Amino acid sequence: MNLSLMLFPFHNELTARKLPPQKLIRDIWQAGITGLEPMLDWVMKNAACWGELRRAAADLEMSYACLDVIVNLVGRNATDRRTALDMVARGVDCCAELKCPYALLADSNAAAGMSNEEGRKLYAEALAKAVERSKGSGVTLTIEDFGMYPEFACSAGHVLEVLEASGNPNLKVTFDNGNFLMADERPTQCFGRLTSRIVHVHIKDFALCPPGEKATLRSLAGNGYKDCDIGAGKAEVEECLRLIKASRYAGWISLEVGASQPLAGALQGAQYVAEVWSKV
Repeated sequence: MNLSLMLFPFHNELTARKLPPQKLIRDIWQAGITGLEPMLDWVMKNAACWGELRRAAADLEMSYACLDVIVNLVGRNATDRRTALDMVARGVDCCAELKCPYALLADSNAAAGMSNEEGRKLYAEALAKAVERSKGSGVTLTIEDFGMYPEFACSAGHVLEVLEASGNPNLKVTFDNGNFLMADERPTQCFGRLTSRIVHVHIKDFALCPPGEKATLRSLAGNGYKDCDIGAGKAEVEECLRLIKASRYAGWISLEVGASQPLAGALQGAQYVAEVWSKV
């Protein structure tokens, strides 16, 4: 198993210098995490801190599993979409520099006054152009079931709709087990529908919020969810790991943890996932 860590939950502590990059890298490496999943926007805005983190990772010969490119490929108009495609190109260049095989394009959504159906059509068209522009780079572009906008491209059916409409089999999927909850779907039932396009995996967990408690995210049906330890919630983590291993998946599994205590969450998650993986 190749275990990686998404870095965005650590941005506040890293930027505020409350968590030294060297400590983060040392602690997660000792927990068996050998890959990193940075976010392009943070990398571009925090050169000094990113440089320290990258040097610490290089000292331990860590790899880069995926680069998260936060970009809205739908936007309000064609100008917005061209600007977004330029940002994707910057992400591809960054991946090539880091020898990172995948760029995850996340945060697309229909514009105000636009139907989700029209938004998904424009999304697919822009993705097709992005894949074409990245040809020859050695970098594969992926999309995920994005939970922030559960009505747009979060369900397995809508992800498949976008993949098909793009017309490009080289566009792949990052399987995010937790985000399917926001579409009121079971992650284990979604895995089989997307298996043939999955090249990267996110593992996280959400617990249902008790009545009256503020939710981190809400599903289409109005169910409130909050962050929790990996394996302690409703995202079928153990069951998903069983399916992933049974499929002979050999890529990176990136842990996505809550931002309140991200280092503790990463260490707990690494231990839990490794234990489950060893048993299945």
